[in-house]
Amino acid sequence: MSLEIFAFFTLLSFLTSLLTSIFSVGGGLIMLVALAQSFSPGTLIPLHGAIQLSNNLSRTFVYKEFFNWSLIQNILISTVFGAFGGILLFGNLSEEILIWLIAATILFFTWAPLDNFILSVMRNDWFCGFISGFAGIFIGANGPLVTAYMRTKNLSPEVLVANHGAVMIFQHTIKIILFIYFFSFSLKEYIFFIFILAIAGYAGAVIGKRLISKISYDSFNIFLKLLLSFLALLLIM
Repeated sequence: MSLEIFAFFTLLSFLTSLLTSIFSVGGGLIMLVALAQSFSPGTLIPLHGAIQLSNNLSRTFVYKEFFNWSLIQNILISTVFGAFGGILLFGNLSEEILIWLIAATILFFTWAPLDNFILSVMRNDWFCGFISGFAGIFIGANGPLVTAYMRTKNLSPEVLVANHGAVMIFQHTIKIILFIYFFSFSLKEYIFFIFILAIAGYAGAVIGKRLISKISYDSFNIFLKLLLSFLALLLIM
């Protein structure tokens, strides 16, 4: 990996952690699309999971006073069943199909009225955990599903960021373990890369906490939708 690419992903880790620390959505998708330009799906999904695991550890630590175990325990339990179901199917899909699936999912998360979708379909913690755990195996950035569901609980921004981060820590950990066991993914091969990105991600989380009440969500949301749409289309071109 060249120094330029290493520096790019370090900066991106800082920025995506900053964004997700403020809005609890967006950073994981941006990182996923960026990594997809350089890695095949079999490496992309667990590597993205490891990077996002470190960033979510940072966010959850920074917002630790807002953590609520009772809010997420059922989601975590059902995540295990969803992730196991997903890993058993992952090897049956071609790389081309996985790339199209990732791109289509990003566009869906970006433009679909997820709040209404969640209210009508994902009505409980158990279903949220199962479907997001399953989806995480295939698309990597399943955070928007959990974010959209948790937004229906009328949580404060700080509580949302803290508990969303805790769910993501668990889901990414399960995903990495499954890819190591089923597809021999070598985590140690990327450990230095992940470590540097984790430091940058922690810095982004700290600054994000200071900015969380100062940035307009509406302005950010328009910019984010356009950026994610461009990156998703770039994937399949």
